[in-house]
Amino acid sequence: MEKLQPTDDYAKFDPEWYLTNYVGTEEASINMRTDLTIYHQFFTQNNIRGKRLLDVGTGPSIHTLLSASNHVDEIILSDYTPQNRQYLENWLNGKTSHPKMMVDFVTSLEGRTVTAEEKENEIRQKVKGILHIDITSEQPLGRDYDGELFDVIITSYCFEAAVTDVPGYKRCIENVSRLLKKGGYLIIGVCLEGDTYQVGEFAYPTMNITKEQVDKAMKESGYEIIASDQIQGTPVDAQFQDFKSYYFFVGK
Repeated sequence: MEKLQPTDDYAKFDPEWYLTNYVGTEEASINMRTDLTIYHQFFTQNNIRGKRLLDVGTGPSIHTLLSASNHVDEIILSDYTPQNRQYLENWLNGKTSHPKMMVDFVTSLEGRTVTAEEKENEIRQKVKGILHIDITSEQPLGRDYDGELFDVIITSYCFEAAVTDVPGYKRCIENVSRLLKKGGYLIIGVCLEGDTYQVGEFAYPTMNITKEQVDKAMKESGYEIIASDQIQGTPVDAQFQDFKSYYFFVGK
């Protein structure tokens, strides 16, 4: 990565830069297609369905919802930063769109002929709220949350950016799990064995965690991993981050 200014101040997080460089370019789309294929397979091959889904740490990207939305009736988005929540509000109100190549790719996986605009509008109809979340809290959605639990919780590259050690990672799992129905699904994408990732001119820290440590934390939190996949980092990744690999799994 280029010389960057280290920070853990998420008030400086730039949603436009993140979306453009991690999701919106042709180079980024090569990697993102792998993520999207894995999520598609998780939902279709494991018959994951439910009424309500919570997307934890949505950021400015709805990529995790492109497949998930077909399998639930209601969706709640959430993020720690106000600028990401505002970006999602703009998307929900039709003021912006997700990168078309990503949406088209998922509809092709589904064997559908809907346009990207139609697909996004289908997802918008299911989104019932955009909430502040703090996964380091025992009440991640705050004391005022109505308490209705979720059938599916999905999160992508979030927990490892919020804490500094394995016990903290496990606490994030346990905190989020308080929002999940018994027998529900927790779907996670995690960056393994890295230290930083770039957003704009800043290098944000992430904890260095291994697959074995993640698996142990899930088991100790009461989960059985029913599906998983792991992919290696690529030279394209190395432009903006230093992770060795990426691990995706479904816990029940």
